[in-house]
Amino acid sequence: AMKTIEGCYIIDTLANIGRYSDLGVNFKTACDFIAKGDFGRLAPGRNAIEGDDVFVNKDEASYVVRTERRPEFHRRYFDIHVPLENDEVIGLAKYDESYPGTFDEKNDCGFNDQKVEYFTVRKGEFAICWPNTCAHAPAITPDAPKKSAKLIVKIKAR
Repeated sequence: AMKTIEGCYIIDTLANIGRYSDLGVNFKTACDFIAKGDFGRLAPGRNAIEGDDVFVNKDEASYVVRTERRPEFHRRYFDIHVPLENDEVIGLAKYDESYPGTFDEKNDCGFNDQKVEYFTVRKGEFAICWPNTCAHAPAITPDAPKKSAKLIVKIKAR
């Protein structure tokens, strides 16, 4: 059951990742990588797929409760969040510029305190977050905080 706000976010199953290959020149590279599913050999941290255009962060993420995670947004990169161990709750919404926020150009990451709607991204699914239009609060747990392996595939927008 795909959940989507067009041009903002999509949640779908890994089996369908190939459907998104034509979203941009770098998307095919990212989708091909995800479709192979060969995540075991990735080193912790940043792994290059196509230089700065497509790379993946393998993260032992700290899953926290909702109140501990502010919505973030990016300007240059799409995110694809892929939980590897545990289901991941992600807050998602259209980015609302009326909320004051901060933005770090170097790390392409801003934060604000806008309202988001919470969705569960299950193991075997992914969430795509668009740059500029998607506020997202990832790595949330409905129960006790925990560490959990996940991938964040970063795709440079063209």
